[in-house]
Amino acid sequence: MPYRVNVELKDGAVCQMAKKAFNVFLSLDKVAKFERSNGWTDVEKDAMRDSNRESDYPLFADRRENG
Repeated sequence: MPYRVNVELKDGAVCQMAKKAFNVFLSLDKVAKFERSNGWTDVEKDAMRDSNRESDYPLFADRRENG
């Protein structure tokens, strides 16, 4: 089963999202809060990862490829 994130949107809706959808909504500034393992995180107030930081893998990378 894909990883799901509990999310509260800025319009008040609360739902679960797949990680990719969550990242899209987060980048569109639609997310108010989301749940981490240690509780709910407020996007406006709490520490967030740098969204401009490069990830370990480029988008659509084939991780099985060696070299």
